[in-house]
Amino acid sequence: MLNGVAPRKKACIMDGRPDSGKLKTPSIRRVLIHLIGSWLLVLGAGNQLYGQSCAMCYTSVAGGGKSIIHALQGGIIVLLIPPVLLFSGLTILLFRWRTSTSSRTRLSERLLELGDSGG
Repeated sequence: MLNGVAPRKKACIMDGRPDSGKLKTPSIRRVLIHLIGSWLLVLGAGNQLYGQSCAMCYTSVAGGGKSIIHALQGGIIVLLIPPVLLFSGLTILLFRWRTSTSSRTRLSERLLELGDSGG
């Protein structure tokens, strides 16, 4: 006991190893290599992506005038809103779940400490 406080015990022991309950994060170097590789893949495929536009859509919009162009731009915005909202909501939900789980883990560790020192 140090200053009347018992040493902390690990709250989560899996497979007999005390560190197996921790989240292992990748190194910065590995993340950078993956990011650079992804960007090179996207940039390398860029010249093939330009050929994917629909010729019939292009000619109908070009011949329709400003009102058709404006309607198409509005349609693009309307179709963009649901995926953005879903992605944002999922990101917020996962972030809140992660922080609530870590606070529960800290609370359970604190309760274990109090239980070990009181008994």
